[in-house]
Amino acid sequence: MSSPTALVRKPSPAFVNAISCHPQKHQIDYQLACEQHQQYIDALQQAGAQVVTLEPLNDFPDSPFVEDTAVIFGQEAWICSMKAESRQGETKSVAEVIKNYRAIKQLKPPATLDGGDVLMTSDAVFVGQSTRTNREAVEALQRSCTKPCLPVAVKRGLHLKSAASYLGGNLLVIDPASIDASLFQSFEWIEVEENERYAANCLTLGKFVLMPAGFPRVADQIRSHGFQTLELKMSEFEKADGGVTCLSIIL
Repeated sequence: MSSPTALVRKPSPAFVNAISCHPQKHQIDYQLACEQHQQYIDALQQAGAQVVTLEPLNDFPDSPFVEDTAVIFGQEAWICSMKAESRQGETKSVAEVIKNYRAIKQLKPPATLDGGDVLMTSDAVFVGQSTRTNREAVEALQRSCTKPCLPVAVKRGLHLKSAASYLGGNLLVIDPASIDASLFQSFEWIEVEENERYAANCLTLGKFVLMPAGFPRVADQIRSHGFQTLELKMSEFEKADGGVTCLSIIL
């Protein structure tokens, strides 16, 4: 099996102005964010990914969160139509790179979609209905996806994948209090507790799971299913309402 390619973008100094509802959003340490981002890249490489690193975008504070700009469906890449006006200029440079790997499709208004709201599983695609992603986006994906494409209400948090991560097989890490979890009853759950909500966002690459550091109970449960965990300090990205999956597009 060929190695996955992970597309990432380094933070710019403007990252300290990222959109966020976090109570410490004004305390983002840019230098520490750069160090944590490099540790993220190192973990991707340890997990076997080939990393393609994009240059910082000084005009777009949220641009390290590349996941939101595109969604990969097999051999196609859907470039997202982003609701947040300050992020709409991020997609052009991402599309310029992805077109070397996948055929490009462009989602257009009135549909709005952030990639963080798209949870792929083996049998279905779940799309969060959040403050960033609307029903028109679900309907657009339903017309093109070969798998069932199902809307999921997001009750709190920014995206669906803030509260649910697919580890493969039939296994989820999930915060059921933050989403309508009724659609996930057929899955096996690693359920996070209230004080572990940030650990619900994880990235699986083969036998490795990249996850935020500081959640030993969740990490133990993930390892009990045969995975190796790579635990990352994510404090500066958490302050910007971002998680582990937000920092890459996996091709």
